[in-house]
Amino acid sequence: MNKYRRVASIVLLVLMAAFLMADQNLLPPNYQQIMAEFGISETQMGLVSTIFVATSALITIVWGYLSDIKGRKRLLVIGVLLGEIPCFLTAYAQNYWELLALRLFTGIGLGSIIPIGYSLISDMFYGDKRGRGFSYIQTAFGFGTLFGMIMAGVIASWRTPFIYASVPNFVLAPLFYIIAEEPERGSGERVLEDVISRGYKYNYKLNWKIVKKSFKTATNLLIFFQGILGTIPWGVIVYWIISFFMVTRGMSKETATFVLLILGVSTVFGTFIGGFIGDHFERKIKGGRAIIVGISIFIGLFAVLFLILYPLPSNLSLWNWILLTLYGILILQFVAIASPNVPAIISQVNPPEDRGTVFGIFYILNSTGNAIGPVLGGILINTFEWMGIAKSLSYEYALIIGALFWVPCGLTWIWLRRTYPRDMGIIEKLLEKRKERILKTST
Repeated sequence: MNKYRRVASIVLLVLMAAFLMADQNLLPPNYQQIMAEFGISETQMGLVSTIFVATSALITIVWGYLSDIKGRKRLLVIGVLLGEIPCFLTAYAQNYWELLALRLFTGIGLGSIIPIGYSLISDMFYGDKRGRGFSYIQTAFGFGTLFGMIMAGVIASWRTPFIYASVPNFVLAPLFYIIAEEPERGSGERVLEDVISRGYKYNYKLNWKIVKKSFKTATNLLIFFQGILGTIPWGVIVYWIISFFMVTRGMSKETATFVLLILGVSTVFGTFIGGFIGDHFERKIKGGRAIIVGISIFIGLFAVLFLILYPLPSNLSLWNWILLTLYGILILQFVAIASPNVPAIISQVNPPEDRGTVFGIFYILNSTGNAIGPVLGGILINTFEWMGIAKSLSYEYALIIGALFWVPCGLTWIWLRRTYPRDMGIIEKLLEKRKERILKTST
């Protein structure tokens, strides 16, 4: 793959991912405004975000399967455009049901970026450097989310940001199709490096027997399990924390949005360096990624709980902003270190031809928590209010309960530390055998 086209491919992929993900956080800063306009409850509002996340998750398996048998570049462009058209139209929703339907259709396109983008990254970077590759795309997700959040927080109308978030990809997607070069499958495996460089093709195709076998791989099963638990906090906290700051801490929408912006920048920072940290530990200790992920989850849990319980004032002074920024960068960023390392682990315990499908399965299960989170948060808030608890405390209790799901998630990584190196070794041996077969059948 030509070096410059490879760089251009990565840059365009990252930019498309960023703008596609910008859509994901456009609603939360305006929950209160939308609830008032359409006359709906927190549970109904949470359902809109749940439908969006659930649709993007469920459709992922289709995109993942197609990415393993079809050209990934073309599929990604189709997926991006399918997501951005209803995103653009969301600006013109006239009632609750139209909003719900448009979010559902937007989710169909959003579901393409994970399995197809991850599959491409897996073939663009070698295994011991794959963490940084995933950190690039995960950081793009983070920046896109922050971009959407800022727009939604500072623009008076909740509708206009959907136009600004969608239009750039109407230009970037065609550019990606024209400029980007799709990497050869298996080109990210060092064991196959000399074979592919000599012009041989890695002709192994998606095999449903191997996909079924992936459900017998302990590392896959544990990753799937911890993903469900580990994303529930993100679904509750990210979608409800701005409302929490407004209702419980008395902040304005703008102040609450900028607080979340600082926290979001911290998680983006953690995502970016997380890939490099994971690569470092992986080179030092076989299976080192699992160690750093488990530790970071528990540090992140306590960092989030402290943030929820600490009584931030409604009007923050300059000193408050400085301390909040330092706290986020130095401590809160740990909550995001797992983000690029989990897909890197998946890529190393599954063969190249199955990764898109397995990433699709992973994203479906991983997004179960994200889908549950928004509506769970709404239900918890309404339930606590029904029990006679003040609205401000109802929001606080809902966020605390959401964050505690990270406890069983973090404990799962003790087991993963044992299974990951073993399953990675199995794939390395499999690829060695395939390399020998390729050479024999080509001579």
